[in-house]
Amino acid sequence: MRRWMLLWACLLTVVVVAGVAVAQEQVNLVFLGRDGTYEEAMKVAIAAYQKAHPNVHIEYLGLPWSGLREKITVELVEGRGDFDLIILDDPWTSEFLPAGFLENLDPWFHRTGKKLSDDFIEPLLALGRWPYPDGAQYALPIVGNVQLFAYRRDLFKANGLEHPPATWSDVVAAAEKFSDGQTFGVVFRGARGNDIVVSFLPILWAFGGDVIVDGRSGVNSPEFLAALKLFLKLKEYAPGDVDTYQASRVREMLMSGRAAMAVEVWPAWVPELDDPAVSQVVGKFELVKHPGEASSSAPMLGPWLLGINAKSKHKDVAFDFLTFVTSPEIQKMAAIEVGNPPTLASLYTDPLLVSMYRWYPDQLEALQNGVARPRTPLWSRIEDTLAGYLHEALVGIRSPEEAMEAAHQAISRILR
Repeated sequence: MRRWMLLWACLLTVVVVAGVAVAQEQVNLVFLGRDGTYEEAMKVAIAAYQKAHPNVHIEYLGLPWSGLREKITVELVEGRGDFDLIILDDPWTSEFLPAGFLENLDPWFHRTGKKLSDDFIEPLLALGRWPYPDGAQYALPIVGNVQLFAYRRDLFKANGLEHPPATWSDVVAAAEKFSDGQTFGVVFRGARGNDIVVSFLPILWAFGGDVIVDGRSGVNSPEFLAALKLFLKLKEYAPGDVDTYQASRVREMLMSGRAAMAVEVWPAWVPELDDPAVSQVVGKFELVKHPGEASSSAPMLGPWLLGINAKSKHKDVAFDFLTFVTSPEIQKMAAIEVGNPPTLASLYTDPLLVSMYRWYPDQLEALQNGVARPRTPLWSRIEDTLAGYLHEALVGIRSPEEAMEAAHQAISRILR
């Protein structure tokens, strides 16, 4: 009941502060977006906007990750303007923004007199610019996704360990203490593909390495090799089938109490850890920014961004909705109702939201320290290639040195 009262209060506020007037004739917008929790969050915004603007109807088409990418590619090639608003995963921006696919938002801010809020978390906002990170603004972040590191506070205290672990070397030392046959020291996503790459990158960055350096492969480096060896060391304290783990399996291991730490978790499913209906570890996990090593903490950013199709016939209404959905009132409403993580810094210290999501202050710190995946239109090919060699090292087909050199040669060919 309290949550519904809060939601109605937010909705009334939103109706009062709704954006500048849009055209009064009937307007139909088509919104191409993600399914799941993201769709639920956007439908919260759509319902509020249509209440404030009865003449606007917004049709939402929610697709899974691969289907959305395919649909965007078709729209880019054919250029028919079938969609007015389009959601992008942040690694896609390097492919689609240079192609002139989305509308430049800067002239619209100038034309309408609206201001781009300085409350946006800058690393997220930069991902919607081209050239990255300080070019024109083509998209605004709508989901404050970032990797978080998870550890069992009770186990660290029981073993007299400093927490949270400051370095990845500390993670290895702690994992050894927790691996007792009943509990595994650590879990991570080790499946071939995107899974293993996103688990490895925060370790690589913490060692001071990167996949691409000055337009060339950065894989053949002492930093990469040291990070890979530590990554493989973590496997010794993980379940034997960790090389097949995707996000759902990591989540299961944490909620069952069978894992003491997780290399990376994502905000979309973090609330389940405190849900007594599905979790055996309610209140026991702490969720913080990643450990450092030779360099500082470097969690991977993973926001979703929203832009306007450059071929849209209703850009004025689409822009009004875009500023509406990214407003503090709507972002707070979406966080309350479906747990969608905001992209405005002030909401991570909002007392109500912190009472609902205790990790928000730490999530803000992770967002502010977050690192973007390399900004190259070739990233999808590079990621798939890197994943293959990382996985071969994880299952023991290649030594760390062999996997590193093979990945370096293959990525160098792609970049050439």
